[in-house]
Amino acid sequence: MPLHIAVLQDRFRASVLGFAIGDALGFPLRGLPAPALMRQQPSGDDFASRPRGGFPRGQFSDDTQMMMAVADAVVREKRIDGRTAAQHLSWLWQEGTVLQPPPSATQAAEQLLAGTPWMSAGAPMGVCDPSSLSRGVVVGLSSEPMPTRLAHDAQVLTVMTHKDPLCAAGVSAFARAVQLGLSGESMSAEEFCEQVSQAAAPHSPALADELYYLPRALQWDTEKALVALRRVGVPPSHYDFELGLPAHVTPVLLTGLFCFLRSPTDFRGAMQWVLKSGGEVDVTAGICAAIAGAHLGTEAIPAKLRKNVMYADALVEVADRLFDVKLARVPVVTSAFATVKR
Repeated sequence: MPLHIAVLQDRFRASVLGFAIGDALGFPLRGLPAPALMRQQPSGDDFASRPRGGFPRGQFSDDTQMMMAVADAVVREKRIDGRTAAQHLSWLWQEGTVLQPPPSATQAAEQLLAGTPWMSAGAPMGVCDPSSLSRGVVVGLSSEPMPTRLAHDAQVLTVMTHKDPLCAAGVSAFARAVQLGLSGESMSAEEFCEQVSQAAAPHSPALADELYYLPRALQWDTEKALVALRRVGVPPSHYDFELGLPAHVTPVLLTGLFCFLRSPTDFRGAMQWVLKSGGEVDVTAGICAAIAGAHLGTEAIPAKLRKNVMYADALVEVADRLFDVKLARVPVVTSAFATVKR
């Protein structure tokens, strides 16, 4: 059954807030080795007492900034539009407000600011930086739940910084995972991953296969599964896997989804596992938290996190504006709560 309008709006808020909160939980831990984080047991219900680089507690990274930028573009145009999204993204660099972005995104932004068309500015094939994945929140909240539409909208919002189709596939899959939470449907992990896999397939059959078989990892020891997932789809010669999640779309997306599926009704529990992953843990935690938020609503997110994440009011406002855009196209009337089942 469709969700009641108030419930759906709350899940929009929880998805946007969730991404920013997960990002802010992971930002101080980014780049730390996974074995050290396994021993430290990072908290899933409070921000680190020692912020990164002098930033305040609850500060998120460039991933949330880019998510917010493309969300503003969708709100402005009432649809996903590549030119407007590229303008909003590049303004982060023009104004000097972007926080520690990856080189690939910076190079693309410089190309955009120099006048390169948005379809041509992105990093070349083979560059699969996971910073592109943050746009999956916006695609999930504003696009339609069909693989072809998701594939199109994901490509529009990724090609301006990353041309490799794996990035668009990851955004499509993440977006579909968010939409499944918004739908209110109860489903098994296998059913959930089958739909997420279908969303990725138009751009990357290889990623689609990894997503389809992801539920098998739920049968493994969790720590061993996290170690195995950070190696999937990544050349061993390019990364030191002991440092944690590499800067690559595939292991980041798989790990974020796995941690949600391991604790689909427990926001804190999911966060505690994902924060042990090391490496690119900020965007990974954002993915996990955005999906959990879409499935569980804001009450599932600890109040301390909702209150203390930076710019909480602005995040809620962006979510509400995206909801208004969606509501103008798709009326919703009645309700049912549901989550992924183990």
